[in-house]
Amino acid sequence: MENQIKILPQSLSNKIAAGEVVSRPESVVKELIENAIDAGADNIDLIIAEAGKTLVQVIDNGNGMDEENAVLSFQRHSTSKIYTYEDLENIQTLGFRGEALASIASISQVEMKTRTEKNDVGTLIKIDGSEVKEISKTACEKGTSISVRNLFYNTPARRNFLKSNQTEFKHIYESFIKLAISNPPVAFTFTNNNEKIFQLNQEDLLDRLKNIFNEEFTNSLIPVKSESRIIKLTGYISKPSFTKKAKQDQYFYLNNRFFTSKNLNYAVYSAYEHLIEKGDYPSFFLFIELDTKKVDVNVHPSKLEVKFEDEGAVFGFIRNSIKECLGKFDLIFEMGFLNKAGFTDDEETFAHKEGTHTTLTFGSERKTIIPKDTFSHKETKIHSIFEAEKIFSEEKSEETKKEKDVYEHKRNDSEGFNIWQYQYKYILCQTETGLIIIDQHAAHERILYEKAVLMLNSQSSFSQQLLIPITVKLTKIDYQILQSLETEMKSLGFNFRNINKNEAIELTGIPSDVRIGDEGKIIQELIDQYKEYELKLNLEKRDNLAKSFACRSAIKTGDKLSKEEMLSLIDKLFSASMPYVCPHGRPTIIRITTEELDKRFSRS
Repeated sequence: MENQIKILPQSLSNKIAAGEVVSRPESVVKELIENAIDAGADNIDLIIAEAGKTLVQVIDNGNGMDEENAVLSFQRHSTSKIYTYEDLENIQTLGFRGEALASIASISQVEMKTRTEKNDVGTLIKIDGSEVKEISKTACEKGTSISVRNLFYNTPARRNFLKSNQTEFKHIYESFIKLAISNPPVAFTFTNNNEKIFQLNQEDLLDRLKNIFNEEFTNSLIPVKSESRIIKLTGYISKPSFTKKAKQDQYFYLNNRFFTSKNLNYAVYSAYEHLIEKGDYPSFFLFIELDTKKVDVNVHPSKLEVKFEDEGAVFGFIRNSIKECLGKFDLIFEMGFLNKAGFTDDEETFAHKEGTHTTLTFGSERKTIIPKDTFSHKETKIHSIFEAEKIFSEEKSEETKKEKDVYEHKRNDSEGFNIWQYQYKYILCQTETGLIIIDQHAAHERILYEKAVLMLNSQSSFSQQLLIPITVKLTKIDYQILQSLETEMKSLGFNFRNINKNEAIELTGIPSDVRIGDEGKIIQELIDQYKEYELKLNLEKRDNLAKSFACRSAIKTGDKLSKEEMLSLIDKLFSASMPYVCPHGRPTIIRITTEELDKRFSRS
């Protein structure tokens, strides 16, 4: 029998469409808050339970709906935002597709209470998996209250794909922050499992940022205001001296709608030029106002992507505006290039010379290219330590296997042993058969990673006690992450107390590997790195923490090492179980034989 074409029931088509609109509890939070903002609300309450898995409730004081419109709002493609194609080209609202409520109702149990100002009583609607259970009159405040319970209860396979409560809460938190930042005239409360996370009053943008983050952070911000005939840019950027080691706290809004763009992110980054070091990233909260006909926001149901009529012009405007803004402020900073002319270990420094390398742009990334024939070695990209172990065990030659023995033999021969630090980045060590070059940061990362894994597995550590405890203030999400890592952090050697609801801790002890002077910032940098790895690499909790700790505690490029420190570093590296790669798979050691050097100098 031939397959026959059938029209799917609306309940089934809604479930299929829900996959595009509702991927997790965060999607529900985003859609409901956006609807509340579009309805003119200036007071919005968000209430969740079990990271939104069992309850997401949004209460607003917006325009509300009468019974007829309330019922229609749950029909797919029903919307009050657009009516004609011309409206689609001139979208002013956050929502417009008319899919959200129908999709949400198809995979959950929904209760809506809503009332307009002119009506004395409101409307109550209860829906269970697209099936309307009740429509009745009810007493309620002006505005709308929607409760979404037991998300994905009738699609268990999709519910099983949800992550831990901590991860799902993190997504909700970030979505809430994006909307709260772009709507400072709206008062918000955010409650999770009966605990109030935020209570934000109606305020201006700077006060909103201060209440979401902290005063120290907002004091590091510079206002941005630039306008041309067709585009306007406002908001805040961080001073060059207040950058972060991860791409966080970076927010772009187009006509008050949050969106993402690697190219425009790079426009901001490139405007800082040499004001920040490579690997540092500025924070920014930037609002673009542009004629709606010159941009398309109807690219994807998530509405996070946009297409500009002339993205190059927008890129140039943002870059020039940020450069001009940075130039107007009296920015005091220290910068310089430590380009060692030789292998001596003295204090002499020289000015950076152009032409020793080439910087190229690939999309949104800048890459520094060293001439290909500078060193002859195989560069290996490795994504896991297990892959690294396999590759290096297969590829090491007999001579490479002897590196440790050769190094130790020369090490004991004080007259014939030479070791240098080059550009405060690499350690060069002479061996009987040539040179070994060690990346000091990558090598120290490997050492600290293996040590951290050992401490986390044994749950025992040694901590340096601080004479004076250090108070560290955290954002609410960072505070919650630290709470979830408390046992593991103490295993690493971090001792802290007085964890309280004000998102502050007292640091009383640090691991022996943390340098004195870095105590306060190491906690924040470690959490930032942990979040970045969690987002990009999906690592197991302890492995993520071990890698984050190693990355943030390791010797940095630019750190000057004494001969004793270099020797100690190499000794510990060769004692590691896998000394040839860092925890992220980058090589720690490169070997150049005398034979290879002779060939390059055309020696017979």
